[in-house]
Amino acid sequence: MKALLFAFLVATAALSTARAQSLPAVYLNARDEATVPDSATHYRIIDRKKAEAGYAMRDYSMNGTLLLRGTLTGLEPGVRNGLFTWYHPNGTKAGQVHYHNDEADGMYVSWYEDGKVSQRGEYADGMRVGKWLSVHRNGQKRSEGSYVASRPHGEWRYYYDSGQLSAVEKLENGRSVNLKFFNLEGELYAGVPRRRQAAEFPGGQAALMQYLARNTTYSKAARRKNITGKVYVSYTIGEDGRVSQVRVVRGLAPEVDIEARRVVAALPAFRPGREYNVPTAMTYTLPIMFAPNFKLFGGVKATQSPPTEARAGNPDEMY
Repeated sequence: MKALLFAFLVATAALSTARAQSLPAVYLNARDEATVPDSATHYRIIDRKKAEAGYAMRDYSMNGTLLLRGTLTGLEPGVRNGLFTWYHPNGTKAGQVHYHNDEADGMYVSWYEDGKVSQRGEYADGMRVGKWLSVHRNGQKRSEGSYVASRPHGEWRYYYDSGQLSAVEKLENGRSVNLKFFNLEGELYAGVPRRRQAAEFPGGQAALMQYLARNTTYSKAARRKNITGKVYVSYTIGEDGRVSQVRVVRGLAPEVDIEARRVVAALPAFRPGREYNVPTAMTYTLPIMFAPNFKLFGGVKATQSPPTEARAGNPDEMY
């Protein structure tokens, strides 16, 4: 008993020390704007004491998963300097680049969850420049082309994971002047070229909402405790259309968080998203609503909201 009490006191003291070493947490929305905890998608912790390199900062999801680590040399406003690293939910690196005077500067590299490189390119004063390359999970080239002041320029080529060419686009300072698609056999695609197609649930978005309303259970335990509101669940639709990497990014209570994760993880396969005719993994955030919305027939059902696509892990779209 004494040993348990001692361990509790040590843990409490450690937590108090950690809090004392950091400034108060700042809660942020998907656009990195300060907000209240109930509307936040993540929060930021900044060390109170300035080290030689600056103030260490970390971003966490609302469930405490590390998202980003870096250094600020100023606080009002925050000025990024040094190495910034983004992380996957499993803790592996998702992306990395150096900052200089609050601008990405130097080589940017991103990785898949298994540590294989997914993209590589150069930043100069916050803008993409020179040759950029992306790679499929199997190591085959996915895309290659060049940027001038963050605008794609010249010829860009896109490839299926078999190595077969899927599209060729010619651009002038970001403006497309010619775009051709090819099928897996290398023949010119006869349909209307679409650079990007979102992943689609069988039957469309209305069918997805119906599926969620029909399959989400608002348990008796949750009703007794009057637990109402939205649980935000992140998930990835892979190149094969299957749902994976399901996690609660902002929860309410265990009784409903577990149910929200279950119903999303059980979603049937989607039609996969595509970029330049190439099947592409896409990550979304879906709010699952829990509220007593009684119907005469069918029991307790919740009115659901459509998903939104998550931000990419690179300096163009994330802090």
